[in-house]
Amino acid sequence: MTTYLSTYAYFTNKHDMDEAAKRHVTTNWNDMNNTDRAVLDVIRRYSVKYGAAHLKHDTIAKAVDKSNVTVRRAIRKLEKLGIIERIHYIRPVMSGLGANIYAILPFHDQSKMTTPEKTATPCDSKPQADSASPEPLFSKSISSKDLKRTSPADKLPTTLFGKIKALLSATHGDDSFARRVFGIYRYQSLRMLKFSIHADKGELFEDLAIQALHIAVQATKRKNIRNLPGYYDGVLRELIGEALFGDVFKEYDTPVEGFFFK
Repeated sequence: MTTYLSTYAYFTNKHDMDEAAKRHVTTNWNDMNNTDRAVLDVIRRYSVKYGAAHLKHDTIAKAVDKSNVTVRRAIRKLEKLGIIERIHYIRPVMSGLGANIYAILPFHDQSKMTTPEKTATPCDSKPQADSASPEPLFSKSISSKDLKRTSPADKLPTTLFGKIKALLSATHGDDSFARRVFGIYRYQSLRMLKFSIHADKGELFEDLAIQALHIAVQATKRKNIRNLPGYYDGVLRELIGEALFGDVFKEYDTPVEGFFFK
C-alpha cells in the first residue's frame, strides 16, 4: 500500500501539480540545468498517483542517466529553489537511510516565495515500487486551486551546527554533546575535502551529516545505544562511503581492467 504518500502531497489532483511544476521551471529556468529539470520530471511522474513519490537516488539516476552524486546535487538545488520538499525516510533497522519521499511544492510569486524547511519525519511504510506512469513532460493543466497545504513549515536553524543542536535538543540539550557530533563531522569531511576531486562537495557532506544524525537519533528510540557519538561516526562513515564510492565505476567508460598494466 502506498496511500501513506498522499499525506505528504500538496495537491489533490495531478493537473494542479503539473501546473505548479511547469511554473516552477519557467520561473527558475536560468537557475536550472537540463539535469535539474530531468530530475524534477522524474519526481513529478512518480507523483502522479498519490501526489508524492518514494524514490531511491539510484532509481532517479538510472532514469536521467546520471551518477548518484549528480542526482543528489540536483535534488539539493531543487530544494533550495523551493520547488520540492524532501522528507527523510528512516529504515526501521540499523541499516541506515532508505529512499526519500519527495513532494512538489505549490508555486508562489517570487516576491513572496520562501523555501520551506522541515524537520525530517521518520516513516514506517515501505518504499514505493519503481513504476512510473508514462505522463508527458510538464503537460498543460488548469490553474492551481485545491492546495492541500499552503503554509511552509517552521524554519530550521541555517547553520549545520545549529541544525545539529536542534536535532539533539530533545535528548541531549548540552551544547558540548552537539560539539562532539559536529567535531566528528568536521574530521570525516575534512579528510575528503583536502582532495581536489572532492573539493566542491561541502554541501554534500553537510547533507550526509544531518542524514546520519537522523538515523542515529532514531536508533536510540529502538534500542539502548551507550555511545551515540560513536554510533553516529559509523553511520556517517558508511553514508560518505556510499555517496563517494558507491558508483565509482559508473563514472568511467573504460573497463576496470583497462586501468592495470598487463
